[in-house]
Amino acid sequence: MNKKRVLLIALALTVLLSGCGGKDDTGEPDPIPVRLETVAIGSIQESVNFSGDVTAGSEVQVVPKTAGRIARVAVQVGQEVKKGDLLVELEAQELAVGLRQAEAALAMARANLKSGQSGVTLAQKQQAEANYNNAKSTLERMEALYAQGGISLQQLEGTRMQYLVAESQYTLAKQQLDLYERGEGQIEVMAAQVKQAEAGLEMARLNYNNSRITAPIDGVVAMVSAEVGNMASPGMPVATMINVEGVSVTARLTEQTIGLMAPGMAVTVEVSGERFVGEVREVAPSPLTGTKSYPVKIRVFDASGIRPGMFARVMVDVAASDGAVLVPRSALIEQDGKYHLFTVKEGKAVKRDVAVGLKNDTHAEITSGFGAGEPVVTAGQHFLRDGVTVLVEEGGLQ
Repeated sequence: MNKKRVLLIALALTVLLSGCGGKDDTGEPDPIPVRLETVAIGSIQESVNFSGDVTAGSEVQVVPKTAGRIARVAVQVGQEVKKGDLLVELEAQELAVGLRQAEAALAMARANLKSGQSGVTLAQKQQAEANYNNAKSTLERMEALYAQGGISLQQLEGTRMQYLVAESQYTLAKQQLDLYERGEGQIEVMAAQVKQAEAGLEMARLNYNNSRITAPIDGVVAMVSAEVGNMASPGMPVATMINVEGVSVTARLTEQTIGLMAPGMAVTVEVSGERFVGEVREVAPSPLTGTKSYPVKIRVFDASGIRPGMFARVMVDVAASDGAVLVPRSALIEQDGKYHLFTVKEGKAVKRDVAVGLKNDTHAEITSGFGAGEPVVTAGQHFLRDGVTVLVEEGGLQ
């Protein structure tokens, strides 16, 4: 409880007690204790306030670029991550086999081109045929073992991939040998096959790398829809991220106040008692359907600690005055739309009607009725009447 509030309580109790006692031994009313401050000159800005809600600066749906079964979820909702951090990891065994197959195909294409340039391809064709026959025999044995329960499906799939690699290499070797023997531009064809194999390897490597789904931005994980064991596919989000480096505040203004806002203007945003600098980014040209509210979007920078969903207060400066006569706003007394203040002269309260200009949360501008340097009652004024005796608090005049 601050000093002013304690004083007000003490003053209220004093007045109540004065009401009970009424007068002193001489028959005069007890003096009412007050506090005085000196009216000062200063600057004041008047603001208009609007309520709003904090929203994410940007929201990103994270989707996989390749299909696969989810092997690991590396983040939780609310976790802060950096761009490139792992979010979700897919099973990559088949993709790894495909990568090795593409590497082998490229190696074979380059070897064929080299041997074609030297006129030697028959030995390679024979080696490819031997590899193919061996892979075929191995696959037949593994299929038989799988049917008997001797091996796992994963082992069988690995053997099948090896067979497919050997088969494609053997087919390619036969085609290249035929072309060479016919002499029909075999070198150009082999060079094109090298480029094709290089593109295939690049795609296989990209698919393998895409099994690691990483954060596309710095931000906070807002939602995780991935679960270990489920299938992930392109187009289906596995997580949602929000960027809170620059959050936004959405406020709704009336038709009377929408004219105060314009894109690019600076405003003050208050969240949880802290004030931040904001900039108006969007002002709706028409109200929301079925309402008379115009949405305004404000970007807030350097908003450390602000999170989407928080309540915000937007303050727009509409007027300012320098060299103004200022009094604490709490000293003003309003009655029937008019304002007055109290001062003290020769131990008596003196009521002054005043004209008020700009106002903010703490001070008001006096345009007439009071001058700089005069004492104004800032505590106890609500118990005063013009001409009553007062007791000035010791040290209260500043």
